[in-house]
Amino acid sequence: MALPRAETIRRTPAPSARGGAIECMFYAVDSSPSRPTGKAPPVASDAFDRDALASLSTADKVAALRRKMAAVPGRSTAHAPVANTAERAPASPQDPPAIPITRPLRSFPAPLPIRALLPSSSLARGTSLSVTGAMSVITGLVAAASAAGHHVALIGQPRLGILAAVEQGARLDKIAFIPDPGDDPLTVASICLDGIDLVVTTLHGRAVAPTRGRALLARMRSQASVLVTTDGRLPGTDFTIESRPVSVDGITLGRGRVRAITIESSLYGRGTPMVSGRFELRPSLSGIVEWTTVSSGVASTTNTFRSTAASGQ
Repeated sequence: MALPRAETIRRTPAPSARGGAIECMFYAVDSSPSRPTGKAPPVASDAFDRDALASLSTADKVAALRRKMAAVPGRSTAHAPVANTAERAPASPQDPPAIPITRPLRSFPAPLPIRALLPSSSLARGTSLSVTGAMSVITGLVAAASAAGHHVALIGQPRLGILAAVEQGARLDKIAFIPDPGDDPLTVASICLDGIDLVVTTLHGRAVAPTRGRALLARMRSQASVLVTTDGRLPGTDFTIESRPVSVDGITLGRGRVRAITIESSLYGRGTPMVSGRFELRPSLSGIVEWTTVSSGVASTTNTFRSTAASGQ
């Protein structure tokens, strides 16, 4: 039986995601008989039927051409924009509907006051915090992160008690101390964000310019790190935490030994109303200082309780 003769390969340029042009190869087969040559003609296994392609609608044509472009060897999709498959209709009735793929939210270890007050009850990576008042919340955050094996950078934090962090389970081999970052601590913080999970930096009492703040926050989110600022204002910060000690247990008539400290913390942010809670720091039987909840989820405006769940690490 005579094999069909393959026509010349036709190359049709098509626009790519980078604005250039890539070449798509389509094989057309001539149905006229020819003499056998002893070799199989170079016919593609998924050859286009021109008549079938002409009968399709514009949307189906585009979908079919995209499938052919994706099959071209050596094509890179590293910089191609990702389409939302959940909103795209099937290319044809035979194709199954696209199933949307959702990425799980990656959480970061955090102490009880932060987890109990956050709307999602967990601290997500790529979150920025501004902490004012008592340093107990930052100490607990440093202890929780380093105990879980994450690296921490402390930039210009002379008030942070290292012994208090160790008593809460912090690992000193995971903490980098930068006591004097100079006049520009944001430059040091920007470098640390490239390889450190949690960066705690001072702002020297200044208000950061919005353009520089956006660049720093973009770097933090791209590296999936957590940024905590003190002593200043960083525009675009996700949440602000204000803490103050309200009571001390163990001291009576000016004498005694401190057995526990109660901290009142308030959290608010963009689109998040202010909520407050009281948390107690008390040594456990194992010797580790742990957080316990006195009251949490109290809205400052309505004074009603909001149900919260402190998720584990």
